[in-house]
Amino acid sequence: MVIFSQCLDCKNFIGKKDNNTFHCKAYPDGIPEDVFWNKINHEKNIEGDNGYKFESLNESTPQ
Repeated sequence: MVIFSQCLDCKNFIGKKDNNTFHCKAYPDGIPEDVFWNKINHEKNIEGDNGYKFESLNESTPQ
């Protein structure tokens, strides 16, 4: 099974830094693996996320 991280579809995702770890606004020092690999759903704030949570890049616009 192929698993894609929810982080890759988030407005707050930054990408990889020099230390080869993934970063975002919520986790500027590195996204915890359980969050990155969807073991913890980040649609609600969780401890240590600096007030940021998952925000979809593809939010639907009201019609």
